[in-house]
Amino acid sequence: YMNSILATGEVAGLFQKDERDGMCAEVRNDFVKDRPGLDESLLNLYAYFLDRLRDNLHITFCFSPVNAKFPIRAQKFPAVFSSVSINWFLP
Repeated sequence: YMNSILATGEVAGLFQKDERDGMCAEVRNDFVKDRPGLDESLLNLYAYFLDRLRDNLHITFCFSPVNAKFPIRAQKFPAVFSSVSINWFLP
């Protein structure tokens, strides 16, 4: 799921329709203020919600590059290494 969150900002099927609608209703005022020319459809509101999520979500992962599984994880989860900022802390 972390690869999906980092790549797209969401996990498909995570929220029920009523939960998505509630989240869209909560961002409606900000949507109207930030994007006045766009239609207030559920699709646009949900896209705006995901944009804000991507802008404000911060996740910390700790991987050891010495671990033998490190290259395997890099291939299995490409967004972990391509869609993020990486700070390398070496001893």
